[in-house]
Amino acid sequence: MIGLGYVGISLAVALAHEGHRVIGVERNRVICEQLSRGRAHVHEMGLDLAGAIDSGRFTVTDSLPEGQGIDTYVVCVGTPVDAGGDPDLSQVEAVIGSLGETAADGALVVLRSTVPVGASRRLLAELRSHRDIELAFCPERTVQGVAVRELHTLPQILAASTPCARARAAALFRTLTPDIVDVSSFETAEIAKLACNAYRYTVFAFANELARLCESVGVSSREVRDAAAAGYERGAIPAAGPVGGSCLPKDTRILSRAFRDHGSADSELLGGVTQVHSDVPERVAEQVASRMADSACAGPLNVALLGVAFKGHPETDDERSSPAVEIVEGLRRRFGALAVRSHDPLVPEARQLALGYQPCAEVKEAVEGADLVILGTNHRMYADLSLDWLTSQIDNSCLVYDTWAMHVRDSSALDEQMAYLAFGEGKSE
Repeated sequence: MIGLGYVGISLAVALAHEGHRVIGVERNRVICEQLSRGRAHVHEMGLDLAGAIDSGRFTVTDSLPEGQGIDTYVVCVGTPVDAGGDPDLSQVEAVIGSLGETAADGALVVLRSTVPVGASRRLLAELRSHRDIELAFCPERTVQGVAVRELHTLPQILAASTPCARARAAALFRTLTPDIVDVSSFETAEIAKLACNAYRYTVFAFANELARLCESVGVSSREVRDAAAAGYERGAIPAAGPVGGSCLPKDTRILSRAFRDHGSADSELLGGVTQVHSDVPERVAEQVASRMADSACAGPLNVALLGVAFKGHPETDDERSSPAVEIVEGLRRRFGALAVRSHDPLVPEARQLALGYQPCAEVKEAVEGADLVILGTNHRMYADLSLDWLTSQIDNSCLVYDTWAMHVRDSSALDEQMAYLAFGEGKSE
């Protein structure tokens, strides 16, 4: 298993628990050492890393092993994109180059990393320029936070270079899930993977555009959604809120770029979807700054950020591309220095410190003396907070911004010291 990030570690542990002998390769030596001691570096519900280590079926190394009877290599390294949507395949290409030199003839390489349309075929040609190696593309589609459960419940899309490679890859994944979706080409599987995430990102963009309209009109987007879906399944619209993370934005950009790479006109729809989401944190920061323009603060604005990760449900410790972090950055551009006290039940303190925050062990500590409280994620902990309790912890005038409109129904109970704004809720006080 080459690459032990959120994708690789979940799959490695799951396969080890199904009886496979798995060697995990992680080039970050600090993470490698941590994993070897049975301590996970990411949060995934149900990830029994210690059990996999103790069983002797899962070991970790920081370099690609040679020999040892390895017949299958699973590639799970990252494929980030730049602002223009150009994917960086340097990690995948480096791994494929190494496998071309070290893997034995007849080995199977399973590509799990998300790649642009046409990349699998090019990588197969690279492998076969060195060895008689088979390739299967089996894209990962699990949701971060519940990946362990979904590895056992989601159908696995599979494309392969030969019938033999197809059978071998299918046998591997059938130890986890009985449902294999066998497709005719690498390109079909590549587009299907990208389409899953781009579709979700598009639906969320619609919900957020609708929320923008509702704010302008002065009505509640939550009430609009409830009315649209009442007894009418075709009217179901997801909840509005800032969307981030490392997958949906990236995969939408890769799919959008595929139109250009394969001789078609650029997708204006997907370009617009990306722009809608990119605009949200900046719009929120502007809305909050306008509301607080007349606030008299001596010194830096005191901000309590409740929720640093990019989402709270399913819960994760991943703060990459977090809209809450981007909102704070937008406020920094407007107010200059901020004193940010943060709280997150999962994001490690060291990573909060790296963002320039003062991490707090308790919500109470974070909100005391705050001029602005940002409910940054929809984590259950913050959904269960009482606005009355929040009011009681703050003895000065304060604004509460609720990025997921979790407390809009209770906001009328706030006293005159507290102002409340919620994403997409034009009638919030």
